[in-house]
Amino acid sequence: MKRTMERFLLVVLAAACALAPARAQDWETPPPAEADLAQCYTWAREQSESLRMQEEQIRQLEQQFRIALSGALPALSFNASDKWLDSASGSNATSAAPSQPQVNFAVSQLLFSGLREYAAMAAAKHQGQAAELQLRRARGLLYQNVSAAFYLVVALETGLANSRSAIALIMNRIAELRRFEALGRSRHSEVVLVESQQAALEAQAESQRGQIEAARELLSFLTGKELARAKLLDRLERLRTLDPEEAMLGRAYDRSDVLALRKLVDAQEDQVRIAKGAWAPSVSFLGNYYLKRQRALDPIKWDAGVAASLPLFAGGGQLAAVRQADSQVSQARYAFELGLRQARSEIHTAYVTLRAALANAAANEKAYRKADESYRLETKEYRAGLVTNLDVLAALNALVSAKTTFDASVVQMKLALLQLKVATEELP
Repeated sequence: MKRTMERFLLVVLAAACALAPARAQDWETPPPAEADLAQCYTWAREQSESLRMQEEQIRQLEQQFRIALSGALPALSFNASDKWLDSASGSNATSAAPSQPQVNFAVSQLLFSGLREYAAMAAAKHQGQAAELQLRRARGLLYQNVSAAFYLVVALETGLANSRSAIALIMNRIAELRRFEALGRSRHSEVVLVESQQAALEAQAESQRGQIEAARELLSFLTGKELARAKLLDRLERLRTLDPEEAMLGRAYDRSDVLALRKLVDAQEDQVRIAKGAWAPSVSFLGNYYLKRQRALDPIKWDAGVAASLPLFAGGGQLAAVRQADSQVSQARYAFELGLRQARSEIHTAYVTLRAALANAAANEKAYRKADESYRLETKEYRAGLVTNLDVLAALNALVSAKTTFDASVVQMKLALLQLKVATEELP
């Protein structure tokens, strides 16, 4: 019987091992074929462990509020006890019953304690609101990180596309030079020179492919999706004009991290109320209903009472607690003022960066148009014998450089725009 059971377990284990890869493969989802920035951010929010930890912190603060609320609500308990007395004999023997059982319900209610429990509830509420605002800001910073990784891939792939276009132009140039060489209008050294330029561009393209793989790995890490082969869709339009800077700076006061610091100031002020409440008298109510008592007290079914206490001296601990709470309020206010200045500085920096990126993109676009026109004219004049091959090659290099710089400046402008929108919390 034992051997039969062992064989059965071995068969089950083998079957489980055989089925495990198939089941794991069934649960795997195919990598996405394409994605835009909004979809990448949605995936990153679902994947981010740091956001989940902050969400758990909010849940913990909600429970702190409930704990503080419980101090203001009545408490009900069921109690049962029994006491056995020594049954000594003699003149000093007690006349009490040898067994003294007691079964009762007890209800207690704190009537007054300097309103400390309500201050604790307010502090927990403000801390919870601050945590929610901090979570909102963390989502914005996550969007900024995802957009930076997204547009890093876009910039590198745009550069690779420009390299491929340059290689295509070089190959056309080589074909034309070879025709001219056959006609005796061009030297073989000119062909070799252009071929060396092609080899350099191909080496540059290979380097760009490696950089793209690394950048896509970063984007895959942030999103939790396999994006090594996914087509990235850039849906952001090119910006042409900017709003006034003062309108942007005014949004610093309503930014979530600044509001969170303001809520923390309120929470620290509540802590001062809690500390001062330690000097106040406390009054509480206690009532009991007895189900079973010792025989002498059994006719008494209930009792009730009120207790009060007034703290007079505790070694100066209350005064120290109040002074500590006051200092923490001042510290929280300084943190709020610093956070506000940092928010305005971040918005100002993002604004001037975007303004410079706009001007840079416009200038680079003009340079690219001129370089393209120059290359076309040089090619036409070379066919007419007016310029040399070196002039055409220099114009081609200028065109490739201008196109690469222009495309990079457009991507940088879009990234600067997103950073400004994150700084002012227009996005996400």
